[in-house]
Amino acid sequence: MSVQAVKTNPILIGLTGGIGSGKTTASNYFQSLGIPVIDSDLIVKRLWKENREMVQQIEKTFGFSIQTELDRKKLAKIIFSDPKQREVLNQIVHPYVFQEVEKEKTFYTDRQKIVIDMPLLIEVGYNKKVDYVLVVHVSEDTQKSRLIQRDHLTEIEATKRIQAQMPLDEKKAYADVVLNNETTICDLHHQIDSFLRGLKDEK
Repeated sequence: MSVQAVKTNPILIGLTGGIGSGKTTASNYFQSLGIPVIDSDLIVKRLWKENREMVQQIEKTFGFSIQTELDRKKLAKIIFSDPKQREVLNQIVHPYVFQEVEKEKTFYTDRQKIVIDMPLLIEVGYNKKVDYVLVVHVSEDTQKSRLIQRDHLTEIEATKRIQAQMPLDEKKAYADVVLNNETTICDLHHQIDSFLRGLKDEK
């Protein structure tokens, strides 16, 4: 008589960080190891292109059409300057994002691990739905210099964007693992490898 393999749920790894912390670098490394990554930023971009219902809700709420890059910059200026308006936008967008995350998870039920890459993982409470929370951490000075260089922002603009998010030092309190990304990419990869080896040791 053959024994049927017991179906196990994939381990859910929540990956988060702050703007300019290097979360994308970590996410790319997980993908290079063959671990599927559900990227909430990509989901948001796709929703803006494809989900007319969501966009119409946002347009109605903020009172202007959002069709062009200039329109999106106008919205970005509003939400990065006003926490209340940012929260209004999040209340519209997040339910759609969560639906898509749940849908994408069903594609990977045969995998041992899935990474959920979500900048607002902790702020929106999604950290409670994952098995491990990984926070990519750098100093605020490093965040600022990377943003200025990468996105060609002024120091004031970069500071506003950083301050629009929960400080990384606060996010550390929710982390099962803190990935220090102040040094090299190789060092970041080494820390991820150590975390994954630890998962194997737990079995």
